Amino acid sequence: MNVHKVVLALFSAVTLFAAGAAHAGPRVMVTFKNNATANASYTIETANEASTNVNASPRPIAIVPAGGTSSYAVQSNVSPDTNFAAVRYKVGGKTCAFTTTYVNTYNSSGIKVPSWNKTSTPSGGATCTATITSTNYTSHEWSVEFAMK
Repeated sequence: MNVHKVVLALFSAVTLFAAGAAHAGPRVMVTFKNNATANASYTIETANEASTNVNASPRPIAIVPAGGTSSYAVQSNVSPDTNFAAVRYKVGGKTCAFTTTYVNTYNSSGIKVPSWNKTSTPSGGATCTATITSTNYTSHEWSVEFAMK
């Protein structure tokens, strides 16, 4: 009887994993550039930032040295038609909160239209820029660069 339960549990886990993989949205490649003269700390303050950390591969590095970069891919399993990355970096009293999103929605003619967005929100005198550097119109994967000074 115990073997039956183990096999059932294993089958359920594999099925859930496969279902999640089938519903994954397009991957976003994130590159953070620390253009400041001091180290930047990667921090998590919101649920979206925590979700990004969980979905990132490799995980963002905790400290990005002055003049350094951190690169990672983020892929959500929520829907094949959405994905996002939300990250926050701090240098001293300066903070940059960055977000990039992808949504594939129907327009008024019933045609799916993909859209990619990016935002940067500075505080404490920071200079923050977000730039979408590439988009793949076939796979809908994209790359974004976040920079802080």
